[in-house]
Amino acid sequence: MRELTSASSPVEWRIDTASGARLVTLRDEGGLSFRSVCGGAGEAVVVAANRHRADGGDDTLYLTVGPDGVEEITVEHEGVNPALYTGPDGNPWVRMSVLQDGVDHEPDTLLPLRGRGRWEQPPRTSAFAGDFVGWIGDRAFWHLDDVFDERRPSRVQAADLESGAGGPRWRVRRPVRLPLPQSQYAVVCTDGAQLAVLALDADPAGPATLRILTPDTLAVERERPVLRDPEEAFLLLAEAHSDGSALLYSVADDGRVSAVRLDGTGARSTAPAGVLPDGPFAVWPVHGPGHHALRFTTEHTNGLLVLDGATPVALWAGAPDRYRDSVTGRETRLGADWGLPVLVGAAASGRSHALLLRPEDDRTRLAVLFG
Repeated sequence: MRELTSASSPVEWRIDTASGARLVTLRDEGGLSFRSVCGGAGEAVVVAANRHRADGGDDTLYLTVGPDGVEEITVEHEGVNPALYTGPDGNPWVRMSVLQDGVDHEPDTLLPLRGRGRWEQPPRTSAFAGDFVGWIGDRAFWHLDDVFDERRPSRVQAADLESGAGGPRWRVRRPVRLPLPQSQYAVVCTDGAQLAVLALDADPAGPATLRILTPDTLAVERERPVLRDPEEAFLLLAEAHSDGSALLYSVADDGRVSAVRLDGTGARSTAPAGVLPDGPFAVWPVHGPGHHALRFTTEHTNGLLVLDGATPVALWAGAPDRYRDSVTGRETRLGADWGLPVLVGAAASGRSHALLLRPEDDRTRLAVLFG
């Protein structure tokens, strides 16, 4: 298989430093459409984006961006619609749709960004969707729930990375349907031996259940009921342990955030963990090494709350022409032509997080904000 190659033409970029935050702005006159982002233990993140060509087509680019600027730009040859995830070696890998005769066809493929020479052919899997959860040994997991139909069970899919005479290969297992109600969040337990999912009734006053799954059969091995707060609009799973203890974050209708800890019996204790700028429309977790983070949108803004347990580390939110961290007072001015900046992605960057921003009405630019 072909290795990634350098882009034939560079993407313009520049660095701005303001109040302790570093901003790397990417610009291309053809236009840049954000697809995915992946971080890791280091400071740099990899951004997948489509660059639009004059002939109407797109090039899929991977931009390695650190606090000191763009380190590398490579071009994808094997597929389209990339979704980055952390591979077994800790580096970014990608799931994408295979191209056949220049046309996007199923099935999907799973590949590393580098070191593809040892793969004879793109390993093709049955098409599957969902969010990457993590690894247990050489087995990777994805989780999917149907946000449009709460009557459909959530699914978990596993894929085994195996060694063969012709090089590495994938053995993709059939998706396993989990018991209702749907489980909206899934994590690998901190001991790295089991999975955990949080099942939530569609009615906010309904029950919630923490389920511990075996990695081999994805059967439910242990369940813990989770008490709900009557004012709770969102309940999100941050981390779990195989004994059923866990850390969750609860967000009320008015934006109040609480850290919720469960012990091994399911007993719940809470502590205040900050307040969002106003009532949230949507909240979802951003997983990665180091601190936890909650990405949110409200009627007036969007942003990222970074947490160390119950302690807010940063609360980034957008305002016209700027992005501001109300915890530390850091503020990044972007310019009046940005309008209200849109947070399109976030990823762990070292022990902090990198935020991917684009202007409100301009698709020629992206910016990576390192907190």
